[in-house]
Amino acid sequence: MRGATRRWPKLAVAGLAMLALAYTGYWFVLAGALERGTRAWIEDRHRQGDDITHGAPAWRGFPGSVQIVLPKPALALRVAAETVTLAGERAVVSVNPFAPQRATLGLEGEQTLAFRGLTRPVRYTGTAERCELQVQLRPGSHDGTGSAILSPATLTLRALAMTDAETGERFTVAALDATANSLPEGAPGRRYTFAAKDATLPASLDLPFAGVVSRAAADLDIGGNLPAVPSGDDLIAWRDAGGTIEVRRFELASGPVRLGGDGTLALDRNGQPIGAMSLEISGYPAALDALIVRGIVSVTAGLRMKQIFAVLAGGSVNPSKPVRIPLTLQERVLSAGPIPLMELPAVDWSRRSRGTS
Repeated sequence: MRGATRRWPKLAVAGLAMLALAYTGYWFVLAGALERGTRAWIEDRHRQGDDITHGAPAWRGFPGSVQIVLPKPALALRVAAETVTLAGERAVVSVNPFAPQRATLGLEGEQTLAFRGLTRPVRYTGTAERCELQVQLRPGSHDGTGSAILSPATLTLRALAMTDAETGERFTVAALDATANSLPEGAPGRRYTFAAKDATLPASLDLPFAGVVSRAAADLDIGGNLPAVPSGDDLIAWRDAGGTIEVRRFELASGPVRLGGDGTLALDRNGQPIGAMSLEISGYPAALDALIVRGIVSVTAGLRMKQIFAVLAGGSVNPSKPVRIPLTLQERVLSAGPIPLMELPAVDWSRRSRGTS
């Protein structure tokens, strides 16, 4: 009896050793599968037209996490005639060994974001406190079989600060969260959400509200099958299949300007945007002044819009009073109710292609 009692500690130690050995083997098997899956995903992006490079991968994270470290990663993405390049010190692909169907891609160290093409070449360099993309993996995709990513995908960005070395302009974002998910009830398409706060945009981007954007948010449902970076042919095929964009929510706050609304957008028979939206705006004089200064609307059109908005506001002289405006876009003409506001330039979708140079 006494001998049996003495054997229990030895059996327990042996059992723990076997479990540790089995877990170690499982960790290395999962690490190898994750590396193969990462390589397969990169090859798939190459076939889609993206250019991805990196140094020799290394493993880390044992025992609590399986991590593949890719030194000096660089991604070059063609969007219309622009080439967007993101490069950095390290990219880390990681999974929890006890929940291996959820993967995280994180960027560490100094990052570089560059734009080259139609605009002046711009190169921003800086860091982020946190930059992570979380995705759900299809079963078996660690070995690169089939499409790896399922819904949902979540992007988290915190304390981004980047500077253009040539001009000294800064681009900062305190927080940004975005998600991509499937539409409810198995409908074809994707649901996207986006929310950012306390962003500083450089004036060289020539946006209507350059400066500080205290908040921006949008919820979109894109019905139909549309690639993440579509070509002109993709867009026309999507239109012919009945594709639409439902803007379930849109918000923007910049200085005295507050915008909010919802609506539906699509493409007409000529491939031009059409749609109807309900827009609520406060601080519209400042918003229209910004559009005039940027040359987006003429002085004459801007003054006419101010008169129309004042009427819709009930003659109120308070610029912060919200005004709700029904907007329509048809035959390239933007109208507030029955009143045409401005004619938009035609969009040439033939230049919206990965292969366009």
